[in-house]
Amino acid sequence: MLKLVKATLLGVCMAGVAQAQFLDVTPVPEAEWAEPGSVTYLQNERAKMLYASGQYEEARSIWESLVSYGNLEAHNNLGVYYREGKAGPADYEKAVALWQVAAEQNFAPSLMNLAWLYSSGYPGHPADKQKAFETFVVAGRAGEDLGAYTAAQMAFNGEGIASSFADGHRLLILAADLGNANAFITMGKFDELGLNPDGDLLSARDWYEKADAMGHPMASDALAALPPLDIDFATTLMREGRHVEARNLAYRLCWEQNDPYACEMQGRYDLLGADGVYRDYVSAAMSLERACNVNVADACVNFAHAVAEGSQLAPEKFSQLQFRKAENSYAAACDHEQNYNACAGVVFFNYYPYFGLNSRERVMKYGARGCINGGNQFACDVWMPMFNASVPAVPRERSNSGFGNFLGNTLTAMVGGLAAGTEAYNSGNIGSSGYSGSSYSSASTSQSSAASMRDFNQYLNSVKSIGTAYSAPCPPSNPYC
Repeated sequence: MLKLVKATLLGVCMAGVAQAQFLDVTPVPEAEWAEPGSVTYLQNERAKMLYASGQYEEARSIWESLVSYGNLEAHNNLGVYYREGKAGPADYEKAVALWQVAAEQNFAPSLMNLAWLYSSGYPGHPADKQKAFETFVVAGRAGEDLGAYTAAQMAFNGEGIASSFADGHRLLILAADLGNANAFITMGKFDELGLNPDGDLLSARDWYEKADAMGHPMASDALAALPPLDIDFATTLMREGRHVEARNLAYRLCWEQNDPYACEMQGRYDLLGADGVYRDYVSAAMSLERACNVNVADACVNFAHAVAEGSQLAPEKFSQLQFRKAENSYAAACDHEQNYNACAGVVFFNYYPYFGLNSRERVMKYGARGCINGGNQFACDVWMPMFNASVPAVPRERSNSGFGNFLGNTLTAMVGGLAAGTEAYNSGNIGSSGYSGSSYSSASTSQSSAASMRDFNQYLNSVKSIGTAYSAPCPPSNPYC
């Protein structure tokens, strides 16, 4: 099937672009067929049965009566009767006349019959490839997938039209849109060979899979011959800014081939978002957890981010085990990587009773590190009052400062300075995003700042010390109590 195209394609593709006809392939109104079950439909069906059983004259009589009422299928079938000449000598002129009436109303079977006849020629009329090509094009525009595919082959090979890869490709797309399995195979081959600037191995596989679903005999071999789609290819798509394709391929590799690095990539996409990829914290947590289980770099802390972010939108989507695992992931990042936003994450999960953790000891330990070492506003807001309350007051008569709690107030001043640093951090003046992993493209780099990809501090600030186990009674608006 592809031999003729492949033989001429490389010579045509470059020159064809310059000679492109910009052929009109927009659909035309399709002709109306008789309504199934109607009298006209049933008469046509009876005539076809008579013709198939050799009762040619009876069939002709029915079709002639229907032609008088303008029935297009009768025009087409009676034309076949005259062309085949089974009841007498073939009469091509009558056949052509009948088909032309139906073809003028975009009746696809008659358009195809005329196109094949023009292509081969008939008595008194030599083959007319140009006319055949034009008629196949109209048949394709009228919804006939084989017409569009045949016209595409003719455009590629320069039959009835100057060789034009652009026109052939345009017609091939039309044939594929109409569901032609041969067009699927050819489109896949173009994408595989790099002849389609918008295609690649990923789209080639999609075309071959469509052809395989339709039972095309070449599809399974074409699929088997493709190089594997792996994480390296997904990374290439990411670098090219094709984020939707990169994310979807990573998803397939994660859940169909159990590739933990693909799980990390897909989870990071769903956590951060990118052009065309929307955040889905539940999906992110599921994939990142798989990657975390085999110690893929940054997967555990990003899993914790996904659970922390997602729990603010739909806390019921996450399990108690995931809350505990996220808290432990934050603790590990704080302990081993000096990630002070992660220290604040430990505070977050232990501060709100909803999560069922509630370790005051861990709040005090990690809150101090997040506040003093990292200047994290949330850690300071939680840890400072708890620490201040735990320090015995200094008797007034023994203090020249006039403050009842010298150490607590000194730390309060220190925290004020740290809070200013945190404000600068959040505005992008220092530091970097709390999320691990690079941004995906130049288009999304700006989104990775505080403008779109929320820093860990920002979401913590949105749920800071109101109605917790360690402060005021829980208001109805706080879902964590």
